[in-house]
Amino acid sequence: MENFRRAVRERSPLIGTFVKTASHHVVEVLGRGGLDFVVVDAEHAPFDLGRIDVMALAARSIDLPCLVRVPALSATAIGAVLDLGAAGVLVPHVPNAAAAEAALAAAKFAPGRRGFSPSPRAGGYGTLDATAYRRQADSGSSVWCQIEDAEALAEVDAIAAIEAVDCLFLGRADLAQSLGVESPRDPMVRAAVQTVAEAGQRHGRNVGIFITSGDEIPALAELGISVFVQGSDQSFLLGESRRTKAALAAALGSALSQPSCNQEMAR
Repeated sequence: MENFRRAVRERSPLIGTFVKTASHHVVEVLGRGGLDFVVVDAEHAPFDLGRIDVMALAARSIDLPCLVRVPALSATAIGAVLDLGAAGVLVPHVPNAAAAEAALAAAKFAPGRRGFSPSPRAGGYGTLDATAYRRQADSGSSVWCQIEDAEALAEVDAIAAIEAVDCLFLGRADLAQSLGVESPRDPMVRAAVQTVAEAGQRHGRNVGIFITSGDEIPALAELGISVFVQGSDQSFLLGESRRTKAALAAALGSALSQPSCNQEMAR
């Protein structure tokens, strides 16, 4: 975990994806695919703590850094997923420096307020020296603050100035909603992305962003953004399914204009 956090803080180029399917097999398969990390999405997908436990274990089995997007800025949720061995947390809706400090306090033993027990997976089930575990956990756990509210844009320099924040993560869909525009491609959202990227550059803070296609990477990288979360396991599966069907259609042409078996059964 410490190596992963170091790579984030050094602004190394990293790419991962969201995991929205509550299956540990998905994490294992994605790890085989060579991604740098995954983010288990407990904000927008059906993950309880028991299922996150299994997902974190699967990630560890294949040496794949696994972050968890917690449902909200909750000290209980943040501490719990780190106890399970997550490499870090992605905290949604961090509007100001006070919220960022609260997230850090929940994630760090010192000088934070994270409840301490050496008994979970992260503590080696009690086999690690307590002092060494606290030091290891604090140096290894990565805290990403999601910038997805209009208020956060006004406060982004104050958030970026906090040394222990590892990554400012842009959520363009929520930003668009907060700014009162329809599309994440709106000029107001593009300007917001540049604002956050520039704040990251000023303070030496990494900036990450959700993307739907790798085609976006070059332009975003020019802004200094180096962490990318592309799609999700669901979008990967959907995209490959569509490509497979399109390949069949291209090979067989008009024969596929007839209803499929599934379509016939649905009538």
